[in-house]
Amino acid sequence: MTVNTVSEVQTTQIEPEHQQRISTLAVTQVVWLLLSIFEALLALRFFLKLNGAKPVSPIVAVVYGLTGLFRLRIFQF
Repeated sequence: MTVNTVSEVQTTQIEPEHQQRISTLAVTQVVWLLLSIFEALLALRFFLKLNGAKPVSPIVAVVYGLTGLFRLRIFQF
């Protein structure tokens, strides 16, 4: 009588820089997210200025307040 047995062999490979690459990727994604949000706020500020939005409006005041630190002298009108 023959017995058929199946044995499974698993191998693992340790990558020493794996955790560092994951951390770097996460930081890069957060930086891109923050820059994208900032760029969208600047574009919104531009369109609000272009349309002559009143700064007393709450939404306009928030956008102007968040982007006010980064405006350039050339764009002040």
